[in-house]
Amino acid sequence: MLVNATNMLLKARDGHYAVGQFNINNLEWTKSVLLTAQEMNSPVILGVSEGAGKYMTGFKTVAAMVKAMDESLGITVPVALHLDHGKTIDSCVAAMDGGYTSVMIDGSSLPFEDNIALTREVVKLAHARGVTVEGELGVLAGVEDHVFSATSTYTNPLDAIKFIKATGVDALA
Repeated sequence: MLVNATNMLLKARDGHYAVGQFNINNLEWTKSVLLTAQEMNSPVILGVSEGAGKYMTGFKTVAAMVKAMDESLGITVPVALHLDHGKTIDSCVAAMDGGYTSVMIDGSSLPFEDNIALTREVVKLAHARGVTVEGELGVLAGVEDHVFSATSTYTNPLDAIKFIKATGVDALA
């Protein structure tokens, strides 16, 4: 069943277990992740980057595919469909309008106060729709969605507390 991520994460916290997020890029990966989650009786988050969403012809197509597979495969474990590393309000809204139940707004490249303002706006729009929001402060070295980060910037715990209180995010990367 397609749900937002908040309740599944709260249950995982209280039950002392993790919920995996697996990025999907096509029908085969999606089917494999869903069937494995069902076999393991484990909730799962299906992550889709903006690039993968475009590759799969748009957020609505991805959401329709996931919903149809969820139903036709008889999936009974909670499944969240998550925009991974959304960069703009427009991309987050498009994902929500397309049927996503969770979005990440990644303002980590912005100055701290600008990241707060951006994330706060996405939270306002998402929570009105019952959608979970993940925010991000720090970055790790590597490449994600064709963006290279050469150095690691770890999140300061005091900044994280301030960010969470100021934005109302449900999760922090």
